[in-house]
Amino acid sequence: MNSCAICEKQLAHKREVIYKNDRWMLVAVESKTALGYLHLETKRHIEHWSDLNEAEQHDFFQIIKVVESALKEVIGSERLYMTSMNELVRHLHFHLIPRLKGSAKHGLPFISDVMGGAAATSLKEVDWDEGLKTHFVHV
Repeated sequence: MNSCAICEKQLAHKREVIYKNDRWMLVAVESKTALGYLHLETKRHIEHWSDLNEAEQHDFFQIIKVVESALKEVIGSERLYMTSMNELVRHLHFHLIPRLKGSAKHGLPFISDVMGGAAATSLKEVDWDEGLKTHFVHV
């Protein structure tokens, strides 16, 4: 296996982990544009959806379900966008991007701004990640 940025980050233990089990890691992404932005990453190095085993598939949907409801409660998100390209970093991972009520943009323009880092104001002051962690106690 070639060097993988996600595998290296998982080994470094220097990110804000919201939840992890034997198969997945959910981490907070520091974002200037989207409060509650998360990455959901497979713990083992795989590159394609078709490589997910049954346990990983089951956990995936359970985690997404908890994330969506937790983000609604903790930050008041109205929609949860999810994208996975795995082109620059060939490790299966998902960008989970909540859109808050009242957001001026929706859909692809919103996702494009978030992933491009368009806004100039930092959302780091809001302690959303700790609130989100409490929703994973029974997962």
